[in-house]
Amino acid sequence: MSLPAYIPPMRIPAIIVVACGALASNVAGQVTTAERTGYRETSSHADVMAFLDSLGRKTPDIRQWTLGESPEGRTIPVVVAARPMVDNPAAAHRSGKPILMVQANIHAGEVEGKEAAQMLLRDLTTGPLHSLLDSVIVLFIPIYNADGNDHFAPGDKNRPGQNGPAIVGERANGQGLDLNRDYVKQEAPETRAALALINAWDPDFFIDLHTTNGSYHGYLLTYSPGLNPNSPPPNEYVRDQFLPMIRQRMRQRHKQETFSYGNFRNQTPDSLIQGWETYDARPRFGSNLAGMRGRLSILSEAYSNAPFADRVSVTYNFVREVMSLAVEQRSTFRSKMAEAEQYAPDSLTLRSVLGPATEQDVIAEITEPDRDGAGPYARRKRTGVFRTIRMPVYDRFMAARKELLPAGYLIPPQHAHLVRLLLGQGMIVERMNGEWHGSVESFVIDSVTAARGVFEGHRTVNIEGQWSQRDGTARAGWYYVPTRQRLGVLAAYLLEPESEDGFATWNFLDRDLRPRAEYPVLRVRRPIAGGMVQTTSTEEN
Repeated sequence: MSLPAYIPPMRIPAIIVVACGALASNVAGQVTTAERTGYRETSSHADVMAFLDSLGRKTPDIRQWTLGESPEGRTIPVVVAARPMVDNPAAAHRSGKPILMVQANIHAGEVEGKEAAQMLLRDLTTGPLHSLLDSVIVLFIPIYNADGNDHFAPGDKNRPGQNGPAIVGERANGQGLDLNRDYVKQEAPETRAALALINAWDPDFFIDLHTTNGSYHGYLLTYSPGLNPNSPPPNEYVRDQFLPMIRQRMRQRHKQETFSYGNFRNQTPDSLIQGWETYDARPRFGSNLAGMRGRLSILSEAYSNAPFADRVSVTYNFVREVMSLAVEQRSTFRSKMAEAEQYAPDSLTLRSVLGPATEQDVIAEITEPDRDGAGPYARRKRTGVFRTIRMPVYDRFMAARKELLPAGYLIPPQHAHLVRLLLGQGMIVERMNGEWHGSVESFVIDSVTAARGVFEGHRTVNIEGQWSQRDGTARAGWYYVPTRQRLGVLAAYLLEPESEDGFATWNFLDRDLRPRAEYPVLRVRRPIAGGMVQTTSTEEN
């Protein structure tokens, strides 16, 4: 069945799509930079901090603290919104309310999430969403990439092709890192601080707000669950039930079209029927990592070709509907999360490929060739003509290579840096008190292939080899990582040598990687009992 006729974003008057937020700001006396300037500008770091400080003086329903400090010394604010206020994560969980973490501005040129987050905070506490806050607890990080945000430059430089505002921040953080590729290697202080927050609060939902600038399509916003095939039951629930309900509500309640995130395989009008394809399954991306952690993960991507005001509006409405549906679906997602606590698959997906497509209707904007650039995502001339086309949609991944999931891994003390990374993810790692002898599996390397180019400061590595069984010894000081824990599958994925996004991929074991050498991390098929203590912090490492 064809979708309803599409109203292109540029035809919706900005004064209408943001009327709710503007009305609330007038009532509350709290106005964002975007609203104050008629959506010609976006907030600086100082603007956001002033907005939060002012709001905090008006309402007892928010509490602000510092998530961490950016590489250039800017504070990264985190705000909890709750009524009544909760003193700590344990109190939040005792309330029984859904706990949502909303993160914005990880790519600082993608600015609508930052503005929508401020508006949502205001409207949940002093505006029209006031009653919703009685039923949810929300952690907001409105300006995650504080350094990139204030590296202002014309949009043509920092966000080519984006439809306003004229001046925006840049994608990278103060170290020059893409923070949404850092969730495995944890090289940025922002990443380490965000993971510490997630470990402490264990939010039910992780919502990451972005802007997409790929294909020309007919959606104000596209979305995705976590995409890694190792994700436990909550992720399937988000993909197959929760997000389709959000899509229906966005259309019915807000007249805004949304769809599963992706790009056309070929933007040429005659080739659009080749299909629509999602992005990547690796946990270096925050929403994929959150999905592997057994919680409900949602990626939001506003459409960069829509006007700035419309992008703020659709992001605001999308998060609002997620919060509302989370309240209504509380018993369902709680049962899925309970299943995740017991998630222990027999096998582990190490490498992934796109899964089979489903035939769906997709709204495309018909385009014409332009002079600048080449390739599937080159800038093209827009026509303003939209068509709904039936095509294959590739919106999930499946296993390309699997391994049986072992009982645990043994890490020698000289690789304590791996333990610090595991602890940063919130995993249980135990330390051997005495000597242990038993059957182990060791991996002998056949080949090591480094990427041709440098990516995020790394020349990533691909390893091939074979596991074999032998007798082994782990002495006092070795570390044991059991896979019978909530994050055990993720731990295994990071430690496996042939994983497509593990610690070996990111050069943390390069000194040990050479053909015919033995990979330093060992596997055990049976749990190790006794002779160890649990490591709970990085201090002893």
